[in-house]
Amino acid sequence: MTYDPDALRQMNEEAQLRISELSVALAHVTEQRDNLEDSLTAAIRETDAAKAQVAALTATVERLRLHIQQGVEL
Repeated sequence: MTYDPDALRQMNEEAQLRISELSVALAHVTEQRDNLEDSLTAAIRETDAAKAQVAALTATVERLRLHIQQGVEL
């Protein structure tokens, strides 16, 4: 079996170009993933802070209800 050196060279160049394109695409996808992970982490922190604030406010409301039930002047 004989191979055409020019055809093989052309196939190699096309493969190298495709590999280069895929490497660039992978870098973009990786960057997007990292950005989304950072955004998710920030959103989770904000959600946790909001939950803590809601818990604190709920406790305050419950204390106020108890004081009102007991007739304590505010």
